[in-house]
Amino acid sequence: MFDQKKGKWADELTKVIWSHNTSESRTTKFTPFRLLYGAEAMTPEELKNRSLRVTHQAEITPSDDKDLLELDILQASENLEKYQQETTKWRDKKVVKKGITVGDWVLKRKPNAETSGKLQPKWEGPFLVIKSNRPGSYHLSDAEGNELQHPWNADSLKKFYI
Repeated sequence: MFDQKKGKWADELTKVIWSHNTSESRTTKFTPFRLLYGAEAMTPEELKNRSLRVTHQAEITPSDDKDLLELDILQASENLEKYQQETTKWRDKKVVKKGITVGDWVLKRKPNAETSGKLQPKWEGPFLVIKSNRPGSYHLSDAEGNELQHPWNADSLKKFYI
């Protein structure tokens, strides 16, 4: 489309939408058209020439069609859940978990540590972890017991060993 005139993309839009609606989704293993209407989309040529899919579709009664649609939706939901679990498992393999718990002493990364000089410290602290709202989010206090304003992400912290 880059070498054509502006506005030509609108002519291709229907083809792109048709392709999207008739392509199987990686997450659900179904096409959007099938999940919406309960059957795969058929081209006008298939309908005109009475293909095997058209004759097979005529044998299915409307009550069977509703049951099949519900089964497809349930299966798509299961496939989506399985995909999400696999994605989470893949992501968690690549994430380095830090064993920071309440009561640990930590150092926090200085803001703009990358722009500071080579000999400048990139970490400041130590700070005491006083509570954790959720995994990876920690509230800190300094050595005098003053709580810092906001929680800190585990990516900006590293354990300090005394």
